[in-house]
Amino acid sequence: MSQIMRARTGLPALAVVAILLGSCSDAAVVGATHPGRPTAASTTAIASGTTTTTTPALVVDRGSGPAATLTSSTYCPAAKSPQFYAPAVPGAGKTVALTFDDGPGPSTAAILGILESYGVRATFFNVGKQEAAWPQEVRAEARAGFLVGNHTWNHKDLVKLSRSNQVAELDRVIAEQEALTGTSPCEFRPPDGDYDATTLSLTRRRHMTVWMWSVDTEDWEAEGSPSAYWVNRIVSLAESEGASLWHPVVLLHNQEIPMPATVAALPVIIRYFKSHGYTFVDLLGDTGPPASCQPSGPTSRPAATIVEPGQRLRSGTVVESPSGQYRLFMQADGDLVLQVRGGPVLWSSGTSGSPGAFAMMRRDGQLVVDSAKGRAIWETGTIGHPGAALAVQSDAELVIYGPSGPLWWSGSTNSELRPREDLDPGWQLVSPGGTCQLVMKRNGDLVFYAANGRRLWSSGTLGSPGAFAAMQADGNLVVYSPVSHRVLWQTRTAGRVGAILLVERQAEPVLKLPSGSVGWAPS
Repeated sequence: MSQIMRARTGLPALAVVAILLGSCSDAAVVGATHPGRPTAASTTAIASGTTTTTTPALVVDRGSGPAATLTSSTYCPAAKSPQFYAPAVPGAGKTVALTFDDGPGPSTAAILGILESYGVRATFFNVGKQEAAWPQEVRAEARAGFLVGNHTWNHKDLVKLSRSNQVAELDRVIAEQEALTGTSPCEFRPPDGDYDATTLSLTRRRHMTVWMWSVDTEDWEAEGSPSAYWVNRIVSLAESEGASLWHPVVLLHNQEIPMPATVAALPVIIRYFKSHGYTFVDLLGDTGPPASCQPSGPTSRPAATIVEPGQRLRSGTVVESPSGQYRLFMQADGDLVLQVRGGPVLWSSGTSGSPGAFAMMRRDGQLVVDSAKGRAIWETGTIGHPGAALAVQSDAELVIYGPSGPLWWSGSTNSELRPREDLDPGWQLVSPGGTCQLVMKRNGDLVFYAANGRRLWSSGTLGSPGAFAAMQADGNLVVYSPVSHRVLWQTRTAGRVGAILLVERQAEPVLKLPSGSVGWAPS
């Protein structure tokens, strides 16, 4: 009997990769093995006309030389030349990027609080020695969803340094940020804006974009003074220099001394740009509230298997998504269903009770379920779009695409992993809206990605191709090696029977207790 999946209730007000837990105890020992894997049911693939598209792996190559010893955990779409203007976002019009140099420091918490209260993005260009002195603030910046960039280790004039010393200034910060946040920086700002050809060569090899600015508030000149003179001067420079630009990058500071004038000016600056129609972005072009997986503009189309116009799905026919995670199945009872392979039904046409019914992607652009006698009993209502095709996507959505874009979609999302369910290599869980993904990579790493492809967290199990993740009945989420089923990583939540892994809307995976408290987080 077919079953239409209920709406995901999840945990209101929190956007998280979460595990709902029962009682408390510790987990199995690393090195233990998987208790057994479910056998996938045999399927009949569609005979012809299917096309699979693949999403490229997110790979960063630092190049040869000293930098190659560092491993990157971040996908960086680096620009070839220094940038002065905020990223443009399709459909957003004017954009503004707030940037904070020289931190972290005693004003970091206040700055974060203001940014979060207004729901705006920003980028922090941190000095490495300051990160070592204020590690919790660095973690707080990353955990809150803000972009953290590289501003060298000692804030020295790079032009006066040898190549080897420039390498050290850049790479010490990369290593520090990877240790503190699990990600390496995509953005670099040279101290005082001074750089040379060596700097550009080194940053390109590290896939870091050099970012300058187009609005200078000169807030550092306040030197810790809370005077209204300085507050007004900072606001005035931000407004006067930014007003004429469509995509300003605003330079502010977050130094090792208190910055009361900057803190006081920040809300005024935010309100000014908001009132003048600007969209706040970070330097990767993300918009929307930080620390979330809210949509941040158009994203690439997911990998999909295509049902072409004219193709018919008879009883028993199955169309699998790339990697085989999802199955579009024409059941014998007449229901067309989308289900997780070996798991729950995510969507249904609701046509059970019509034995012998079949589905067809008609050449007029409409997906139809016809009775055995050829009478339409369900349809998508997309007639009049010749050449449209049905995509069975890797994000658990069914979408009919016409020449100008999507015409119909199922609204299905797979954001949970239930007890005794696995994430096989190439499989993923997707947050509502399809903006963040928890992916079991083919290289063995379980990775949480933001909508723009930036890596936010991983299990650190890279190097075990074929490894898979399992949500055990005892409440423990485990990454197992492919052959011996040895434990590579685990949440250590065994004994909490009935736990469910959820992917919702916050940019960090956490373990969520029934009380709503956090039982585990990577930071």
